Amino acid sequence: MLLSIVSFVLLNTALVHYFSKLKQNKAAKNPVFLKSAMAISSLSSVWAISTLFTTPTPVASTVFIIVIALYVLSTSAIFTFLLSTAETPIGDIKIAVGDDLLAFNTENFDSSSLAGKRTLLKFYRGSWCPYCSAELVMFEALKPQLDQYNIQIVGISNDTAEQQQKHKIRDNISHTLVADPKLNIIRQYGVEHHKALGATSEELISIFGIPMPLPWKMKYKPMSIPTSILIDENGKILWIDQSEDYRLRASEDAVMGAVAANFAKD
Repeated sequence: MLLSIVSFVLLNTALVHYFSKLKQNKAAKNPVFLKSAMAISSLSSVWAISTLFTTPTPVASTVFIIVIALYVLSTSAIFTFLLSTAETPIGDIKIAVGDDLLAFNTENFDSSSLAGKRTLLKFYRGSWCPYCSAELVMFEALKPQLDQYNIQIVGISNDTAEQQQKHKIRDNISHTLVADPKLNIIRQYGVEHHKALGATSEELISIFGIPMPLPWKMKYKPMSIPTSILIDENGKILWIDQSEDYRLRASEDAVMGAVAANFAKD
């Protein structure tokens, strides 16, 4: 039983560490601690179950060991799979630094409204994505600094307008979010991930205050590749950042470095 408790504690300690970094938009490309904890905990759980066949064990202890082992093994399997499918197929983007903004419009938004404004345009996967959620929250925290350069945040995803409104309330963000459920804008800009695992904002649980999709609800579907585009008041594209790994986003320093390199404070 002690081995099961140790494996449970180790795995959850690693998960707390990983999610604390994720919440700060600092998820590691190679989370060694989490991977090691999953491997050790899984091996320990298998060993604990194997001892049930060789050592007389009370029923209550047997049930406890099996429940803990199933939790450890299933959680480790889910995260191992998710961590192994993090690459995004960048390379089809249809804009470059120096180009003009590609005009677009939806029922509730027209890109002509960006004229005369400096904008950080953010294509994100959806309100269900914990990495996107952390990044948009980071942008919210950066607003006082971005305001010094008169830069607004506009986010685009294939969420519906209703899902985006709930997202703004849930994460307490004030960005303008543009609904692109048919991926018209996403495809126009060439930032589509044609087949990636995703969910919806209705298929979430909260882990340490971070929205996480329910694994059994996730399915392959098209969505945007996380892409940040810095645009000046004349519609000229000044900086582009795309995520080769959807878990990894530009840091605060990288974002503000790009801003400071292209604009003077108002």
